Amino acid sequence: MGRPVRVPVVLAACLLLVATASAMAVGAVSLTADGPYYLVRILGTDDLLTTNARLFGNALRQAPVLLAARSGLTETYALSVLLGVGQIVLPAVVWSVAIVLSRANLLAFAAVTMAAGLSAGMTWLANVSESVLALPLTVLVAVLLWQPRPWRLGHAALAVAASVVLVASYESALVTGAMLATWSVWRARTSTARPDRWGSAAVAVTSVLSMAVAVGGALSGKGSTNAQSSLYFMASGDPWPFYVAFLAALLLLAGLAARNGALRWSLLVVGGAATALAVSGWTATPAVSFQARGGAAMAASLVVLFLWALWIRARLPLAADTARPGAAWLVVVPVAFVAALTLASLGGVARWTCSVDAFRTQVDRAKGVVPEDEVLPADRRLVVWDWTSSSLSLIVRQEPGAGILVDRSPSWTPFPPAAARTQLGDEYTWRATDWPATCVW
Repeated sequence: MGRPVRVPVVLAACLLLVATASAMAVGAVSLTADGPYYLVRILGTDDLLTTNARLFGNALRQAPVLLAARSGLTETYALSVLLGVGQIVLPAVVWSVAIVLSRANLLAFAAVTMAAGLSAGMTWLANVSESVLALPLTVLVAVLLWQPRPWRLGHAALAVAASVVLVASYESALVTGAMLATWSVWRARTSTARPDRWGSAAVAVTSVLSMAVAVGGALSGKGSTNAQSSLYFMASGDPWPFYVAFLAALLLLAGLAARNGALRWSLLVVGGAATALAVSGWTATPAVSFQARGGAAMAASLVVLFLWALWIRARLPLAADTARPGAAWLVVVPVAFVAALTLASLGGVARWTCSVDAFRTQVDRAKGVVPEDEVLPADRRLVVWDWTSSSLSLIVRQEPGAGILVDRSPSWTPFPPAAARTQLGDEYTWRATDWPATCVW
């Protein structure tokens, strides 16, 4: 297995993810895309907003804000942050657990860490997507199945818990569930330890169930539409910086695996240049982050296959170690990749907070129903997401009687703008009036 990745390096990768997620949560990034409507519905009905095919994942994601609302919290900025805790911080923690558990092998650590960087840097600004949590849960189960030693009770419990959530989380389980089910059956059959055998068998059963639920969700709900949308952006290569970063991650991983020094350096240099190109071309917006979710699902699926290949290889007779002796410094490569992508996303967070602040100001100034494009400056319209302006108006209002900004040609009208105030109790207002402290973008 080679030398384990040093703990400070592992902690650095985890800290980058959790710090980025926390900054996004504090910046009310949970209100991007469909987020305002989700929050209005959760608060207005005092219940989860979900479909049966995504019930378990959404219950976990929405639990912080729902529990706070049922406890009497009515300050909508704080509730937006708590929605972000479930939608962004929780996935960051799951990614971090997967990274910690992969540290025994450099290549496994690099694959998991760079997949986390791709997801964090390029999809979290559209964190309402259920894939933001489903993908790290999938990789976590794969990391546990990859473990070279038999599972102890804690490993088995963690694997079963993660796979149970994946039963009803996202339609991508149609593909990943098949891989995890096959792998877990294989592991169960070859293990002699009771927690390992029974835990792997439980993962197999739940993975098969996740496939069935995914099929049902795709056929009965919006899952097929979402899948078609993801496939469209994947086929068209949009957004291109994501796929350049994806290619960079593959090149960097190949460089870490190369045993020839010249080849290793060549791959690392080209991979680093590709990373720089991706970062220079990346302008983080909710729209491009939404487009990247299909590519992120593909990256997570490849990580599952890669870990499975490492697991199989380790069981071959006279399997050679893939880590080159004396190359301990290479652990910096995946961490630097994560740092580049997460830092690139923070500019989008800053622009987002300024856009929210401008939107909030106009809501408090407006009287009645007003088209948002009449009052929002062109450089403060990042907050606009087609049909959610009425919902966002309810969340950011300082007074119950504030105005309602609307879209002129929404793709969907969840409720008439004139009836917006009936969707949410008057006690729910945005009382963090000094947020953000400065806005220089």
